[in-house]
Amino acid sequence: MYWVYLVMFTFIVFVPTVVNQGYSIFSIAEMQEFAILILGSVGFVIFLIMERSLKRHIAEKSLYQKQVNRMSKDLTNSYSYIGEINRKLDILENIALGYPESSDLTTENQSAVFDSILGAVQVFGKSDEFALRFIQKPNFEVVQEIKSFPELSLNHSVVTCEENKCYTETNEFIVITSPKAVEDIFSCIVIRKKQASHSIEDREMMKTLASQALFIFMF
Repeated sequence: MYWVYLVMFTFIVFVPTVVNQGYSIFSIAEMQEFAILILGSVGFVIFLIMERSLKRHIAEKSLYQKQVNRMSKDLTNSYSYIGEINRKLDILENIALGYPESSDLTTENQSAVFDSILGAVQVFGKSDEFALRFIQKPNFEVVQEIKSFPELSLNHSVVTCEENKCYTETNEFIVITSPKAVEDIFSCIVIRKKQASHSIEDREMMKTLASQALFIFMF
């Protein structure tokens, strides 16, 4: 691009040498002025053309960059989605492998059986403070409660753990119940919120975990 201006500048410098006589009613000085004006105009037009071409290239580059960024973002989201699916499959596999081999579920091995479910609740519930309750209908008696840690105290009314409401929220708690009851017993996951905006993204997975816990409990 710069060589064009160099050529134009060279022509302008040599105008007095090339244009050394007048023409018709125009004097030598006027002819030289016309020549310089024409060369300057040509240079200006070339500059406009080159500038427009440069802007077009910049716009195309910006468009390509946006497309690359969008593709990169989509690829990252795809990897994240695949990773999330793999994590869910691993959790479900761990739960399946943790099923008891017989109905003799003693107090000693109960903790080991529910470890995978509690770990999954911690991951998908995004909280370290939660409890898994097994509730007897119709008086809503807590048959058994498994806490994320023994010292945990959740001041949440058992009556609000209704079977027909699979997902409920309060200012302090998130409650997920199993969709169905077995022999008038249903499971209930009570999660203490970390903040008011705390919510569960994968609610269906949490319902599945509640159902799996009930299945193991009733096994």
